[in-house]
Amino acid sequence: MHRFTRTGTASLLLALASHAAAAPEDDIRYRKSVMTALAGHAGAIQLIFTGKVAHQDALLGHAEALASAGAELSALFPPGSGTGKTDALPLIWEDAAGFRKAAEAGRDATAALREAVKSGDKAAIAKALKPAFDSCKGCHDRYRKEE
Repeated sequence: MHRFTRTGTASLLLALASHAAAAPEDDIRYRKSVMTALAGHAGAIQLIFTGKVAHQDALLGHAEALASAGAELSALFPPGSGTGKTDALPLIWEDAAGFRKAAEAGRDATAALREAVKSGDKAAIAKALKPAFDSCKGCHDRYRKEE
């Protein structure tokens, strides 16, 4: 049986802590991955709901994934992740309270869309789509560099 010494335990904890701290470029890559997933699920939801594709059985899965990623929005922009290859404007960190409010609106709107999809009520889904998609656009319009 292996026993850790105090030095060994401290070294292990230090290694784990340093491994857990993401470099800014890793935070940016993660953020871009989540944002790409958000856009993909939103696009899939729109195509399914408008009847352009026949994948009704996948609608809830996309709504669940959208809400899950939407719940992460405020955590995607940690301090120090505003430099490098990012389209995030410095305003995200300068107006932290405003950005947090926008991220919470996105979280709430994607959760409401998920609940509407769960209900199966087409009118409720249609009503929930606009706020969810508007929350994305509103945040991008204010806090993202123009393409």
